[in-house]
Amino acid sequence: MIRNTTFLILSFFFFLCTQIVLGAEKLTFSLEKIVIHVNSIDSYHTTNYFEGANETDSEQRFYFSIVETETLLSKQGSFTVNGKTKRVNFESNLTISTISWGNVFNGVRTYSFLVPPNSLFKFEYQTAATETIFLSAINKSGDNDATDFFYDITLPENLEVSLRHRTDKKTGHFVITNQDFQTDEERIYFLVHPKGMEPNTYFTNWFIRKTENHEGVDPSLLPEKLRILGAKGKSKELAQACFEYVQTTIQYLDIENGLNAFIPRQANQTIKNKYGDCKDMAMLLNQLLHHFGFESYLSISKTSIKKDTYDFPSIAMANHMIVSLILDNQIYFLDCTEQECLFGDPSTQIIGTEAFLIDKKQDPYQKVPETLLFQPKLSLDYQFFMNENNQPAYRLKITFEEKFALLFRHMNQYNSTDEKTKKIIEYLIPCAHKIDSAFTSNHEASIYISCNLPASYYNVVNNQQYIDLKFMPEISKLMTIAYNNDSALFAADFSFSFDHLKFKSGFETTKNIDFQINNTQSKFDLHLTKENSGSKGILVNYWKTYILKPATYLP
Repeated sequence: MIRNTTFLILSFFFFLCTQIVLGAEKLTFSLEKIVIHVNSIDSYHTTNYFEGANETDSEQRFYFSIVETETLLSKQGSFTVNGKTKRVNFESNLTISTISWGNVFNGVRTYSFLVPPNSLFKFEYQTAATETIFLSAINKSGDNDATDFFYDITLPENLEVSLRHRTDKKTGHFVITNQDFQTDEERIYFLVHPKGMEPNTYFTNWFIRKTENHEGVDPSLLPEKLRILGAKGKSKELAQACFEYVQTTIQYLDIENGLNAFIPRQANQTIKNKYGDCKDMAMLLNQLLHHFGFESYLSISKTSIKKDTYDFPSIAMANHMIVSLILDNQIYFLDCTEQECLFGDPSTQIIGTEAFLIDKKQDPYQKVPETLLFQPKLSLDYQFFMNENNQPAYRLKITFEEKFALLFRHMNQYNSTDEKTKKIIEYLIPCAHKIDSAFTSNHEASIYISCNLPASYYNVVNNQQYIDLKFMPEISKLMTIAYNNDSALFAADFSFSFDHLKFKSGFETTKNIDFQINNTQSKFDLHLTKENSGSKGILVNYWKTYILKPATYLP
């Protein structure tokens, strides 16, 4: 696929909301204590204290990082070896990441020190920071699986803390330890907010304040297609055109750090730049929709890598920004960062998750559908015949529908369809073949192929041709092309038909795989979902054992 959408996420959320301690896997921690003194809604100080041991026979390096919204006030530490205590010598460097969601984001100051073998260590550092909204999650046993863990918070009189799945508010001074976690609860999510204010209201207001000075979209910057459609009034076609304009025109880039990881650029600036990250693309799309009179909301969302249900206003629960469009009493969750996504379909990374619609007065938390609006389908339609050498041959029409077809639509934009289509077909059909023609539209891509069946795939017994279905593309390769993966990420149908072939009976259908066979029509269908596709091994073994059987050729 053109974009690796699994990683199109605001990883900044993680780094800003979580104590960053790196490279401490081989160290044992007996104590981790985080003391936070909140001065105001926009200011707090933190003391981070650790005790532990290096029980290995080699030096280990301990890292900690200061993000851009923090200022390091002090740091001190010591280690004890054979009863002798020495001060820690700190090393420091500024981490500048490449444009990759997997790296520590641009501008992180990382500090480290070496812990000698078979030694004890104590270490603490103090920081000052702004924006208490970044105080949002506590990990069970801290970030280092410490034996004893304390999260100590002191609040001023006018602030309180709300915690997810807990009715009581925290005020004044309170302490959370690993004993306060519920069964199977790995993280406690919380929000610091003004006393008496609903958490959702404060969360909404925070984002609105950060963008209240954003200008509306400049009509002179809009493409002619949008202006023409806009003159006709609101329509689904216009909303789709706005979505596809941002999706195809704005290049997705991971380029922000610090507070800017949360605050979108001006929409007009993104149009001029022709690049942006998810929040920039969402802001532009939202401004476009508002410009044409639609009801839409900037939405904080999470991707599928976040396991907890997003039902509480904690930044740590989310890692993405999209737009939610309400049209004809239906909510469309629009994610412009994924190019292989049809208007109306949730993107692969948010399907089945949740979103918070900023400034929606009722029901701001919405469930993203677990199914696509347009059911994807991959069809292989074979027509068998005897060639001029009186040997079995076939004509094949491969049809990729809906989301599966978008790979080919994207290839069309770069004028590389023929070359890449050839590589895809060679991957699926390694034996000699010919691509006769191809057709691509927004919702369908069809490829017509002809092939003389290799001798190893047919046999003549008593003047009857028997054809082995193992000539078909491997199911794992079909999954790779269709899903960009080896397992189903969303429900889809795989359909296979064979003109002039008759199946043998006795197909096994008890492997928790939705498989249907129609011997009269020489056709079988495989319905795949995230739940029933199983692991790659189960599906591949089922395919080889129960589907790829010899069939009879009927002239």
